[in-house]
Amino acid sequence: MSVHTILEKRRSVRHFDSNYTIRAEVLTSIIESASKSPNGNNIQATRYLIIDDPKLRSTLLPIAFNQQQVVDASALVVMLGDYWAFEQDNIIKIHEEGFQAGFFDESLRDYLANAAIQYYAAKSNEELKLELTRDVSLASMSFILLANEAGFETITMSGYDSAQLKASLNIPDRYLDVMLIAIGKGTKNGHQTVRHPVHQIMYRNSITSLV
Repeated sequence: MSVHTILEKRRSVRHFDSNYTIRAEVLTSIIESASKSPNGNNIQATRYLIIDDPKLRSTLLPIAFNQQQVVDASALVVMLGDYWAFEQDNIIKIHEEGFQAGFFDESLRDYLANAAIQYYAAKSNEELKLELTRDVSLASMSFILLANEAGFETITMSGYDSAQLKASLNIPDRYLDVMLIAIGKGTKNGHQTVRHPVHQIMYRNSITSLV
């Protein structure tokens, strides 16, 4: 199935078969592929926290404003950004691994690593939060497309109490929670949605000039 077809057919599904289990190796494969998503300076800050324990998900239900997909989907994935990824040690390690793999020479290794270190060192906390949100969002879209390709349905969720979620799951402050994704076998199609015609959202050369 092409990406175009997936996007045309994709719906946010809220009704899942609570008895369906996604094999661990299948979910691992989806995440492994999603990890190839674009990300700033290849610092690889996205983390995937899989919640498939029924009792644990029951405790999350009220935190997510009683959205039933939290407990009925095969798994709930907490999409996280790791602030540690901005640290010098991580950046140097990743670029050294690239060098050892033969992807670039020593000169380019050092240039790329130093450029990334300096780039993030100049960022404010709010700017770093935006960097994480951007990278995790790109990975989340990849995860959704891959899940749909594999025959599963998904829904992204921002409707939850962030502080309570992190406390309940013992998520340290070094992680930014960006969204939740419920994944599983849908039992009821999500409703269709109206989208703006492309000529209303596309500009060229100036935001004031519609194409």
